[in-house]
Amino acid sequence: MGGKGKTEKVSVTLPKELVGEIRSIASQGEVSSFFTEALEHYLAYRKQKIALEKGFGAWKNESHPDLATPEDSTAYVRSIREADSERLSRLGGASAK
Repeated sequence: MGGKGKTEKVSVTLPKELVGEIRSIASQGEVSSFFTEALEHYLAYRKQKIALEKGFGAWKNESHPDLATPEDSTAYVRSIREADSERLSRLGGASAK
């Protein structure tokens, strides 16, 4: 996103205490960029929250019986790392640790 490019002026109503806190942090000419940055962070948070809510429950233990325990997961990750190390060795790179 960012502050470069086209802009649009909007009017919002905020509690006086909140406005006072914002003004104590952001200087007079920086209020718009303060809101832009804050809203960009909040929008990213909300989008992530929505994605997590949509994906909740997608993992079914019945579909992954090979990963039923923490030990199974550890072994799976270890096998991926070993495969990566072997591939790097074959390609002549440094071994992964």
